[in-house]
Amino acid sequence: MAEAEAVAAPPIAAGMTADQRHWLLRRLHSLSGIIPIGGFLFFHLFENAFVLRGGDTWWKETEFTRTIPFQIAVEALVLWIPILYHAIYGLVITATAQPNDYPFERNYQYTLQRITGILAFLFIGFHVFSTRAYFYATGVETNYLRMHNFMMNPLILTVYIVGTLACVYHLTNGIFTFTITWGIAAGAKAQTLINRACVLLFVVLAIVSVSILIAFRAPA
Repeated sequence: MAEAEAVAAPPIAAGMTADQRHWLLRRLHSLSGIIPIGGFLFFHLFENAFVLRGGDTWWKETEFTRTIPFQIAVEALVLWIPILYHAIYGLVITATAQPNDYPFERNYQYTLQRITGILAFLFIGFHVFSTRAYFYATGVETNYLRMHNFMMNPLILTVYIVGTLACVYHLTNGIFTFTITWGIAAGAKAQTLINRACVLLFVVLAIVSVSILIAFRAPA
Protein backbone atom coordinates (compact mmCIF):
# COMPACT_ATOMS: atom_id res chain seq x y z
CA MET A 1 0.00 0.00 0.00
CA ALA A 2 2.74 2.42 0.97
CA GLU A 3 4.86 1.40 -2.02
CA ALA A 4 1.97 2.03 -4.39
CA GLU A 5 1.44 5.47 -2.89
CA ALA A 6 5.09 6.33 -3.33
CA VAL A 7 5.06 5.38 -7.04
CA ALA A 8 1.68 6.70 -8.07
CA ALA A 9 2.36 10.42 -8.00
CA PRO A 10 -0.45 12.31 -9.76
CA PRO A 11 0.56 15.26 -11.95
CA ILE A 12 0.17 18.58 -10.13
CA ALA A 13 -1.54 21.13 -12.32
CA ALA A 14 -2.99 24.57 -11.69
CA GLY A 15 -6.45 23.20 -10.92
CA MET A 16 -5.76 20.36 -8.51
CA THR A 17 -8.31 17.72 -7.65
CA ALA A 18 -8.94 16.73 -4.03
CA ASP A 19 -6.74 13.64 -4.50
CA GLN A 20 -3.90 15.67 -5.98
CA ARG A 21 -4.17 18.24 -3.19
CA HIS A 22 -4.07 15.48 -0.57
CA TRP A 23 -1.08 13.90 -2.34
CA LEU A 24 0.82 17.20 -2.19
CA LEU A 25 -0.17 18.08 1.39
CA ARG A 26 0.68 14.55 2.55
CA ARG A 27 4.19 14.87 1.16
CA LEU A 28 4.66 18.33 2.63
CA HIS A 29 3.49 16.86 5.94
CA SER A 30 6.06 14.07 5.65
CA LEU A 31 8.84 16.49 4.66
CA SER A 32 8.08 18.97 7.46
CA GLY A 33 8.44 16.16 10.00
CA ILE A 34 12.04 15.68 8.88
CA ILE A 35 12.97 19.22 7.81
CA PRO A 36 12.89 21.34 9.89
CA ILE A 37 11.17 19.64 12.86
CA GLY A 38 13.22 16.46 12.97
CA GLY A 39 16.45 18.34 12.36
CA PHE A 40 15.71 20.65 15.26
CA LEU A 41 14.92 17.72 17.58
CA PHE A 42 18.31 16.16 16.81
CA PHE A 43 19.98 19.53 17.46
CA HIS A 44 17.96 20.09 20.65
CA LEU A 45 19.01 16.69 22.03
CA PHE A 46 22.62 17.35 21.04
CA GLU A 47 22.85 20.72 22.79
CA ASN A 48 21.01 19.50 25.89
CA ALA A 49 23.34 16.50 26.09
CA PHE A 50 25.98 18.94 27.39
CA VAL A 51 24.15 18.74 30.73
CA LEU A 52 25.82 15.35 31.13
CA ARG A 53 29.02 17.38 31.70
CA GLY A 54 27.36 19.58 34.31
CA GLY A 55 24.98 22.49 34.56
CA ASP A 56 27.62 25.18 33.90
CA THR A 57 28.72 23.49 30.69
CA TRP A 58 25.12 23.10 29.54
CA TRP A 59 24.36 26.78 30.17
CA LYS A 60 27.47 27.88 28.28
CA GLU A 61 26.97 25.58 25.28
CA THR A 62 23.28 26.46 24.83
CA GLU A 63 23.95 30.21 24.72
CA PHE A 64 23.67 30.29 20.92
CA THR A 65 19.98 29.36 20.88
CA ARG A 66 19.23 31.99 23.53
CA THR A 67 20.95 34.86 21.71
CA ILE A 68 20.24 34.44 17.99
CA PRO A 69 19.08 37.65 16.26
CA PHE A 70 15.34 38.06 15.53
CA GLN A 71 14.70 35.10 17.80
CA ILE A 72 10.90 35.16 17.78
CA ALA A 73 10.74 35.46 13.98
CA VAL A 74 13.27 32.66 13.50
CA GLU A 75 11.46 30.37 15.94
CA ALA A 76 8.11 31.08 14.25
CA LEU A 77 9.38 30.37 10.72
CA VAL A 78 11.60 27.41 11.56
CA LEU A 79 9.54 25.77 14.30
CA TRP A 80 6.08 26.97 15.24
CA ILE A 81 4.56 27.28 11.76
CA PRO A 82 5.95 23.90 10.56
CA ILE A 83 4.91 22.23 13.84
CA LEU A 84 1.37 23.64 13.62
CA TYR A 85 1.03 22.50 10.00
CA HIS A 86 2.46 19.08 10.77
CA ALA A 87 0.17 18.66 13.79
CA ILE A 88 -3.01 19.90 12.10
CA TYR A 89 -2.57 17.83 8.95
CA GLY A 90 -1.49 14.88 11.09
CA LEU A 91 -4.88 15.09 12.82
CA VAL A 92 -6.54 15.14 9.38
CA ILE A 93 -4.64 11.98 8.42
CA THR A 94 -5.61 10.34 11.71
CA ALA A 95 -9.29 11.27 11.31
CA THR A 96 -9.50 10.01 7.72
CA ALA A 97 -7.43 6.84 8.17
CA GLN A 98 -9.03 3.47 7.53
CA PRO A 99 -7.96 1.21 10.42
CA ASN A 100 -7.81 -2.57 10.23
CA ASP A 101 -7.40 -5.33 12.77
CA TYR A 102 -4.55 -7.26 11.12
CA PRO A 103 -1.88 -8.13 13.72
CA PHE A 104 1.03 -6.89 11.61
CA GLU A 105 4.05 -5.10 13.11
CA ARG A 106 3.67 -2.07 10.84
CA ASN A 107 0.01 -1.71 11.79
CA TYR A 108 1.08 -1.38 15.41
CA GLN A 109 3.79 1.09 14.36
CA TYR A 110 1.20 3.13 12.45
CA THR A 111 -1.09 3.22 15.48
CA LEU A 112 1.81 4.24 17.74
CA GLN A 113 2.73 6.94 15.22
CA ARG A 114 -0.74 8.48 15.53
CA ILE A 115 -0.79 8.19 19.35
CA THR A 116 2.73 9.57 19.82
CA GLY A 117 1.94 12.40 17.41
CA ILE A 118 -0.86 13.60 19.69
CA LEU A 119 1.24 13.10 22.84
CA ALA A 120 4.19 14.90 21.27
CA PHE A 121 2.04 17.87 20.25
CA LEU A 122 0.61 18.20 23.77
CA PHE A 123 4.06 17.88 25.33
CA ILE A 124 5.62 20.43 22.98
CA GLY A 125 2.85 22.86 23.91
CA PHE A 126 3.53 22.30 27.62
CA HIS A 127 7.29 22.56 27.15
CA VAL A 128 7.06 25.78 25.14
CA PHE A 129 4.61 27.50 27.48
CA SER A 130 6.69 26.61 30.54
CA THR A 131 10.04 27.67 29.02
CA ARG A 132 10.15 29.93 25.92
CA ALA A 133 6.70 31.51 26.36
CA TYR A 134 7.45 31.95 30.06
CA PHE A 135 10.62 33.82 29.14
CA TYR A 136 8.84 36.06 26.63
CA ALA A 137 6.16 36.88 29.21
CA THR A 138 8.39 37.42 32.24
CA GLY A 139 11.96 37.87 30.97
CA VAL A 140 13.08 34.97 33.20
CA GLU A 141 15.29 32.44 31.41
CA THR A 142 14.85 28.74 32.08
CA ASN A 143 18.28 28.18 33.58
CA TYR A 144 19.74 25.05 35.15
CA LEU A 145 18.14 25.68 38.55
CA ARG A 146 14.68 26.01 37.00
CA MET A 147 15.13 22.81 34.98
CA HIS A 148 16.49 21.09 38.08
CA ASN A 149 13.35 22.04 40.01
CA PHE A 150 11.21 20.74 37.15
CA MET A 151 12.98 17.37 37.12
CA MET A 152 12.79 17.03 40.91
CA ASN A 153 8.99 17.15 40.65
CA PRO A 154 7.90 13.52 40.00
CA LEU A 155 4.84 14.59 38.00
CA ILE A 156 6.74 16.97 35.73
CA LEU A 157 9.56 14.44 35.33
CA THR A 158 7.02 11.82 34.23
CA VAL A 159 5.48 14.26 31.76
CA TYR A 160 8.92 15.02 30.33
CA ILE A 161 9.89 11.37 30.02
CA VAL A 162 6.63 10.34 28.35
CA GLY A 163 6.57 13.43 26.13
CA THR A 164 10.20 13.15 25.08
CA LEU A 165 9.89 9.45 24.27
CA ALA A 166 6.76 10.22 22.24
CA CYS A 167 8.68 12.85 20.26
CA VAL A 168 11.61 10.50 19.69
CA TYR A 169 9.40 7.61 18.54
CA HIS A 170 7.34 9.86 16.28
CA LEU A 171 10.52 11.13 14.64
CA THR A 172 12.32 7.82 14.20
CA ASN A 173 9.27 5.99 12.88
CA GLY A 174 8.55 9.07 10.78
CA ILE A 175 11.97 8.69 9.14
CA PHE A 176 10.95 5.18 8.12
CA THR A 177 7.59 6.30 6.67
CA PHE A 178 9.34 9.24 4.98
CA THR A 179 11.53 6.84 2.99
CA ILE A 180 8.40 5.02 1.80
CA THR A 181 6.36 8.14 1.04
CA TRP A 182 9.16 9.66 -1.03
CA GLY A 183 10.03 6.40 -2.82
CA ILE A 184 13.46 6.03 -1.24
CA ALA A 185 12.74 2.55 0.17
CA ALA A 186 10.99 1.03 -2.82
CA GLY A 187 11.35 -2.68 -2.09
CA ALA A 188 10.28 -4.89 0.80
CA LYS A 189 13.88 -5.72 1.74
CA ALA A 190 14.92 -2.05 1.81
CA GLN A 191 11.87 -1.17 3.90
CA THR A 192 12.66 -3.92 6.41
CA LEU A 193 16.30 -2.81 6.77
CA ILE A 194 15.36 0.85 7.22
CA ASN A 195 12.61 -0.08 9.66
CA ARG A 196 15.08 -2.01 11.81
CA ALA A 197 17.59 0.84 11.65
CA CYS A 198 14.92 3.31 12.78
CA VAL A 199 13.94 1.06 15.69
CA LEU A 200 17.60 0.95 16.74
CA LEU A 201 17.82 4.74 16.39
CA PHE A 202 14.77 5.08 18.64
CA VAL A 203 16.41 2.94 21.33
CA VAL A 204 19.62 5.02 21.20
CA LEU A 205 17.81 8.37 21.29
CA ALA A 206 15.46 7.15 24.03
CA ILE A 207 18.45 6.26 26.24
CA VAL A 208 20.10 9.61 25.50
CA SER A 209 16.86 11.53 26.17
CA VAL A 210 16.16 9.90 29.53
CA SER A 211 19.83 10.30 30.53
CA ILE A 212 19.56 14.05 29.81
CA LEU A 213 16.42 14.42 31.92
CA ILE A 214 17.94 12.49 34.82
CA ALA A 215 21.12 14.59 34.60
CA PHE A 216 19.07 17.70 35.36
CA ARG A 217 18.34 16.20 38.78
CA ALA A 218 21.96 16.70 39.87
CA PRO A 219 22.29 19.46 42.52
CA ALA A 220 22.55 22.94 41.01
